[in-house]
Amino acid sequence: MKNRSLKINALLNVVRQGMTILFPFFTFPYISRILGSTEFGKYNFSNSIVSYFALLAAFGMANFAVREGARIREDRQKFSAFASELFTFNIITTVVSIVLLIIATLSSSKLSSYTVLIFIQSVSILLTTIGLDWVNTVYEDYLYITIRYIVLQIIALILIFLLVKSSSDTVIYCLILLLGSYGGNLVNLVYIRRYVDIKLNWKIQYKKILFPLTILFINSLAVTVYVNSDITILGLFTSDHNVGIYSFSTKVYNILKHLINAAIVVTIPRLTAIYGRNKEDYKNQLSEIFNILIIFLIPISVGMVMMSDSIILLIGGEEYLTGESSLRLLSISLIFALLSSVYVNGMLIISRQEKLTLLGTILSAVINVVGNFLLIPKIGMVAAAITTVLAEGINFIIQRYFSKKYVLNTYFFEKTSIICAILGGITTFLVCYYVNGIFLGTTITIVVIRIMLAILLSSFVYLIILILLKYERLMRYIK
Repeated sequence: MKNRSLKINALLNVVRQGMTILFPFFTFPYISRILGSTEFGKYNFSNSIVSYFALLAAFGMANFAVREGARIREDRQKFSAFASELFTFNIITTVVSIVLLIIATLSSSKLSSYTVLIFIQSVSILLTTIGLDWVNTVYEDYLYITIRYIVLQIIALILIFLLVKSSSDTVIYCLILLLGSYGGNLVNLVYIRRYVDIKLNWKIQYKKILFPLTILFINSLAVTVYVNSDITILGLFTSDHNVGIYSFSTKVYNILKHLINAAIVVTIPRLTAIYGRNKEDYKNQLSEIFNILIIFLIPISVGMVMMSDSIILLIGGEEYLTGESSLRLLSISLIFALLSSVYVNGMLIISRQEKLTLLGTILSAVINVVGNFLLIPKIGMVAAAITTVLAEGINFIIQRYFSKKYVLNTYFFEKTSIICAILGGITTFLVCYYVNGIFLGTTITIVVIRIMLAILLSSFVYLIILILLKYERLMRYIK
């Protein structure tokens, strides 16, 4: 196998991750307006249902396959035997998953009304299994993965604007997303033959693979429940309209979260490289990340809270304005989620403490689910946002505790950073408050002016404050 450049692989991965962020920027405002809250809610609810069965079918397969397959990839015969065994086991879990999904859909009066959407989205389960995309990851073929992803996303983008024209086109939208996300797995059927010879092998070594797969499955289950339970439970107890409104708010929240988190993830390779080699340098790098993050994160969160109605009007229109409270609450959650990301990715995973991150995720997922079941029937979609904030906050506390106890017992936040962040939050609040009071109205022009002025004025005033306070980390970059 030809050696792959680590730098090129990293660059290709960044490009692909960037596309996953950019694609919703182009499609989300259009789709949310065209489909409307009810149809948008139907799609998201059915997708949340399918995600649990997709998880069962996958059964932690991809992570296990990449981890173990990378060790034997130079021996084609040995790797082919390994891949064939996992593929056969995956066929079994896929059949079980699809059968259970069919039973659940047809036996539930609630789910049966989503039969068409669930059926279309369930095709992704089969395509994931037969696509064996983890083979390309084992052989670090990120060039193929990236090109395939970009081409399919561009095709999907074009088809969405050409074919999705009204709220009756939800099924078409669902089919297009299926093509964009999983169509490449059909190409894989031919492409991966250069690496592996796949055939069914029913002599599965269950004792060898079942335990590690189960651990990975439980981890994935906790994450999926943590992420999707609010939409699922909201859909079970309320209307498609409410699911659509809340899904819209979470989409806005997730786009911003993933955008900032992408910047965090870029720092992980360097942290990994210096961890264990130079603890002082590792500590300094972490301190830099935490302090830079906090001085931007609090003003951004405050800005989201203050401008939530304008953001909703700009992206989705007046139909989604009832989700304003949810978006405001989720904006607070942004602080906990991104700080947790540094503790998890920059400390616990680097130090091979994945089991501790799993414990934190499981506890947060339980709190999220219980909170949703208790509160959603009483106060609706606002409850889903409240439990998300609560779960993210508790997850932050747990991951911070484990990081300090098992990795590095250090307080990273400097006093000056905290003061600057608070002043930035106050500045953003005041600027947004006055801008909202002066530029009234719901027309697109007024909304754009409101948002742009709030961003530009808040940023300018905050920058002046940081310069006047001679904030060391900023001054270093200016010099």
